[in-house]
Amino acid sequence: MPMPFAVVVLQHHSVRLFGVRIHTTLHNAPQECPRLWNEVFTPRMPELSGKPSNTYQGPSYGLSLFTDHAGLAFDYWAAMEAPELAAPPAGMDAVTLPGGLYACCRIPAAGMLQEAYDYMYDEWPQTPGGYTVLDDKPCFERYDSRFFQSGTHDVYVPVLPREE
Repeated sequence: MPMPFAVVVLQHHSVRLFGVRIHTTLHNAPQECPRLWNEVFTPRMPELSGKPSNTYQGPSYGLSLFTDHAGLAFDYWAAMEAPELAAPPAGMDAVTLPGGLYACCRIPAAGMLQEAYDYMYDEWPQTPGGYTVLDDKPCFERYDSRFFQSGTHDVYVPVLPREE
């Protein structure tokens, strides 16, 4: 049984992101998403941040949007904000993270992402304080400087208040 995570429901603003995208499945994501980060996106982050490659680049996002619920397939972007750029660099896409109501789950250490998603989608909505999870809108991970210090990061899942 997944470990319970602290969940806070909050309004999140819309964010324009630039990044690289893959199409994957829940089965393949544990291998394909880290590969996307490590081999493709992370080396290109300085193009978006304007910072030297050996420094912290700024907050980054892992954004998921289901494309086939029955097949458990989804598009996944490794991305970050680049407000000073008008268009994404060659080989990258623009994607907008919609604003709205999200349940935010703090993940205390690296390696617990799947456990947190399982909790947010399967367990937490059934709790007395749970909300209805929207699976037609993107969910996302947000990685900031805490991730590089301790592995701490946040997962955001779009929700609506549950009708009683």
